[in-house]
Amino acid sequence: MDRQTDNDVSDVSNLLYRHPELYEVVYDGANHAVARLAETILHDHLGRQPESLLDIGCGTGRDLEYLAKHITDVVGVDHQQAMIDYARRRRPEIEFRVEDMRTLRLGRTFEAITCFGYALANVHANRDIDKVMATYAAHSHPGTVLILEMIDPLRTDKLPRGFHIDIPDLRADAIAEYRHHPAQQLLERQRTWRRAQGLVHDHVNYRLLYPKELEYYLDNHHFEILGAYELPEKLNAASAFVAARYRGEQP
Repeated sequence: MDRQTDNDVSDVSNLLYRHPELYEVVYDGANHAVARLAETILHDHLGRQPESLLDIGCGTGRDLEYLAKHITDVVGVDHQQAMIDYARRRRPEIEFRVEDMRTLRLGRTFEAITCFGYALANVHANRDIDKVMATYAAHSHPGTVLILEMIDPLRTDKLPRGFHIDIPDLRADAIAEYRHHPAQQLLERQRTWRRAQGLVHDHVNYRLLYPKELEYYLDNHHFEILGAYELPEKLNAASAFVAARYRGEQP
């Protein structure tokens, strides 16, 4: 997803981002559960599927490919060059771009914006979260629906601990350990992959946003929260999907 590496933003080291083909093995998509939920949310609040959608932190583009079946105008953006290269090879019919979600400006608006896979959680500093919110607003017009997949700070114990890869060229298992840093509102994940060739270590810090805090950021950028949704799938048990509508700047 949209993984930032500059100062004050998440320091990420991840085997799956370096090898995107493995990302879709480990995260199998649970029969497109996230994309199907997004379809439901968009229909609930638009009365139909949107005609245009921007996916920020699109990763390999799998969710966007599913949504593009019923949305004719879609664009995917991610900060990781390897993920976008893979997405372009696998899904050449979709427009993908390498961009920083804090500074992205496409010069147009969309009926819907999605940001899945804890992409926003990889932005740590308050000023950078504001920049991302400004990006959402810059690509919205009144009525645009925004969907954010967030880590529920009260359900971090539901985050996955075990991971598995079993393909012809690679067999590996991983155990993830999590550590809270309350003063920074960060959740640190250390993950160690065990494979025949030796150990590989992953590291990421996630920024935790509490509901009223998220509401504050969204409201400051002219979004109103419409509701929160959950998935029954076990691998998404720590996720909350927050829907918001852009009301536009008041005259």
